[in-house]
Amino acid sequence: MKYTGKYKKMAEDFRKDGADEVLVEKFIREEMEQEEFSKEYGTTDLNAYRIWESWPDKRRDLYLHNAFCPNCHVTSFAEGFNIRQDAYGLIVEGNCIKCGHKIARCCD
Repeated sequence: MKYTGKYKKMAEDFRKDGADEVLVEKFIREEMEQEEFSKEYGTTDLNAYRIWESWPDKRRDLYLHNAFCPNCHVTSFAEGFNIRQDAYGLIVEGNCIKCGHKIARCCD
């Protein structure tokens, strides 16, 4: 796999440290996935927000108070959640109101 930018430098550093190509690719892919997740997290999409606001309060409350946290199980979103749109519908991202863990909910 060919890398560009900071990933190219990262791959070169791994190779200098004696890592084989399988290990280099594994770490670079993990870094790219983490960065892509972080890039999406924390940004409210204006179009998604307009759709969200067009829904009745009862529907929005259902999504906000029926999310899954790996620590607390069924939970609610804490204040400060974000909304974005993807191929499956709206995604609400934020933190668990009980433990603060990052959670997300797909709203179809």
